[in-house]
Amino acid sequence: MDIKKMLVVVVLSSFIGALAATFITASFLYGRQQPEQKPETPKVSQAQEAIIPVIAREVTPAVVGIATVHVDYDFFYRPVETEAVGSGVIVDALGYIITNDHVVGDADQITVFLSDGRKYKAHRLYSDPTLDLSVIKITAPNLVTARLGDSDSVVVGDLAVAIGNPLGLTLQRTVTAGIISALNRMVAVRDHRGEILMQDLIQTDASINPGNSGGPLVNGRGEIIGINTVKASQAEAIGFSIPVNTARPIIDSIMQKGRFDKPYLGIEGIDREIARVMNLKVTVDSGIYVAKVEKGSPADIAGIRAGDVITKLAGKKVGSMAKLRQVMYNLDVGSRVDVEIRRDGRVLTRKITPAKATI
Repeated sequence: MDIKKMLVVVVLSSFIGALAATFITASFLYGRQQPEQKPETPKVSQAQEAIIPVIAREVTPAVVGIATVHVDYDFFYRPVETEAVGSGVIVDALGYIITNDHVVGDADQITVFLSDGRKYKAHRLYSDPTLDLSVIKITAPNLVTARLGDSDSVVVGDLAVAIGNPLGLTLQRTVTAGIISALNRMVAVRDHRGEILMQDLIQTDASINPGNSGGPLVNGRGEIIGINTVKASQAEAIGFSIPVNTARPIIDSIMQKGRFDKPYLGIEGIDREIARVMNLKVTVDSGIYVAKVEKGSPADIAGIRAGDVITKLAGKKVGSMAKLRQVMYNLDVGSRVDVEIRRDGRVLTRKITPAKATI
C-alpha cells in the first residue's frame, strides 16, 4: 500500500472515531437523544373542538340580527335618527326573542333579520336596563328556536360558544368558542343612561364584541346558558353574559300571560361576592346581608331590618343576589311567602308579599 492510500485510511479512521466519540459522549452526558415529538392536543380539547361545528349548525339558525333606529330631536326640533345593530336569539316558535336592553330598550323602530334572509318588524314586550334584558316579538312562520339550558349547572372550564354579529350585520352569525372563565362576576357599565352595576354575570374568554350583544352563549349540549352583554374594555378575551336562569321566568311569564310583573322586596342587599369586589367591611358568609330597607316596602312591612341576613325565600336557599332574584322572579306579585332571616344569632321566619316594581 503506497503512502497516499495509507494517509487516506488514517484520515477516514480518525474522522469516524471522532464521530463515534462525540455520539458516545453526548449519550453519556444527556442520555439517548429521541426525535422531537410535537405535544398532542389534550383529548378534552379535541372533544370540545369536534362538537363546536355541531353546535353552530344547530343554534346558528335561531340567532337573529337586530337593526334599530332611535329618533331624537336637535335644538331646532328637527328629527335626528341614530342607527345601531345587535343580536338576539329566538326561544319560541311564536316569535319570542331575547336580546339586550341596550340594543332595543330605547329604539323607535326594530327590524329583525333571520338566518334565511327574511326580515320582519318587531315590537318590544319587555325591557329592563338594570338586567340589560329585553324581550321582543316578531310574527313569522317556520321559525327555528334555541333550547334554554340551566345556568346554575355551569362550572368554570365548561365549553362556551358565543354566536352573534360582532361588527354589525355584515358579519352576521359569527361563531367564537372558549371556556367559562368565572362565575358571579360584577361589572359597572356606563352608557347614556348613567352607570349600572351588573351582577352575577358569567365570564368567558369566547370573543364578545360590539354587535354580539344579545346573542346567545351556548354550552357543549347546544343549550343557551347566557345572553351576551358586555366586553371588558381594559383587556382582551374577557366577555360577560347574563345567566339564562335570570331571563327564564321573564320569558315564561310573557309567553303565558303576555307580560312580566317584576316582583320587588324593597331591600338593598349584599352577598359575599359584592362585599369582596366593593371591599365592604361586612361579613357575609352566606345569604344576603340587608344593608338598607326602604320605608313602606314589602320588606319593611314584613319586619325585616338593616343588618338582617336573608337565608331563604319561599323555602329556597338564597346564597347570592342572583339566586334571590331567580327565586323572586318566579313568584307572583301579591303572593304571600315565607322569608327566613338571621338576626343576632337567631333564625326568624317572616311573611312577605312581593309588590310590583316600577322598572
